[in-house]
Amino acid sequence: MRFRRHDRWRSLHTLVYMGMHTHAQDVVERYYAAFDAHRHEWQDLVTEDVVFEGPLQHARGKAEFVDLTAQFLSAHRATRLLRRIADENSVTSIFEFIVEAPNGQQLTCPVAEWATVSDGRISEFRVYYDPREFVRAFGMAD
Repeated sequence: MRFRRHDRWRSLHTLVYMGMHTHAQDVVERYYAAFDAHRHEWQDLVTEDVVFEGPLQHARGKAEFVDLTAQFLSAHRATRLLRRIADENSVTSIFEFIVEAPNGQQLTCPVAEWATVSDGRISEFRVYYDPREFVRAFGMAD
């Protein structure tokens, strides 16, 4: 059977596209599957020396990160993934977190996150978002 040139191009394009899915992306996707379901397996997917950097919160080490994340999960209601881009050990995710403030108000927080994966676990999170509404809703303002 002969392939037409057009058919070969489609096959090659598909193979190249599939090759863009990285091991790092698999780790991040498993992390968020557990995180979004509020299951504890996300804790197994971070390193002992994980670093978290955000506009309001910072954590060094797994114990601090687990405490910080557990606090966030108490308000977390949903995650809407808008885009995820991966290359080698870096995964960039753009999503919206839906969180519930103590007064019952639901907030949508657009977030950009860079995660670094080392030896099959996440070693660093860099999270960027506008914290002003979050600060007001959670009573963190001075």
